Amino acid sequence: MSEPLHFLTFGPHPDDAEIGTGAFLLKMKARGYRTGMIILTEGDMGSGTPEIRREETQRAARDLKLDVHEVLNLGDTRLEDSHENRIVVASLVRKYRPQIVLAPYYGLEPGRGRGHADHIACGNVVTHGVNFAHLDKFPAEGPAHAVKKMLYYFLPPYMKPTFIVPVDEEFPQAIRALANHKSQFDRSDRPTFFPTRLEAFAGYLGAQVGAKYGQAFYVQDPLKIEDPLPIFG
Repeated sequence: MSEPLHFLTFGPHPDDAEIGTGAFLLKMKARGYRTGMIILTEGDMGSGTPEIRREETQRAARDLKLDVHEVLNLGDTRLEDSHENRIVVASLVRKYRPQIVLAPYYGLEPGRGRGHADHIACGNVVTHGVNFAHLDKFPAEGPAHAVKKMLYYFLPPYMKPTFIVPVDEEFPQAIRALANHKSQFDRSDRPTFFPTRLEAFAGYLGAQVGAKYGQAFYVQDPLKIEDPLPIFG
């Protein structure tokens, strides 16, 4: 049995989890934590073939120094929060035994970008799969495992995050990892998205916490804090 992960992020398509959590995972890796990424679909409805997209995300995973990286085929534009897919997620959680799981924020209006149906479905199915993974009788593979906390990324711009992680050193490294996704970013119809929009939004988040770049997360439950002084130092 492999050593448990500290952080495991789920993404609906190749490049999503890299965008939303890549710099954060690099920072956690530098602190000695074990990190992993699960991509639920091959992104076959986007530009590029499934084979190309798998190769791109595998190269990005190496640049992000991930300990675990898997690409599943649960259906691009067809991803569902179904019982079967919850079992898939719960089995992966039991397999890798992460302390923290990350997934896209689910409470969005449907549409392009963050509101893509697969993004919303990913947030929901991962949330439920993580919850059920701790139940001994749930029909997933492996022994039951309870995750400490879920963090949600891809928050809408109007939503105040629970916290923002400064990623000044790591964000440029994450951009270099994302550059592997040439099928998505080297496109004439998206001339300003990569890296301009990503840098602008990361800069907006970083400015809120006195940093150059930041990545934002939402936590459903109140955080238990014994001593707030070090946090606000």
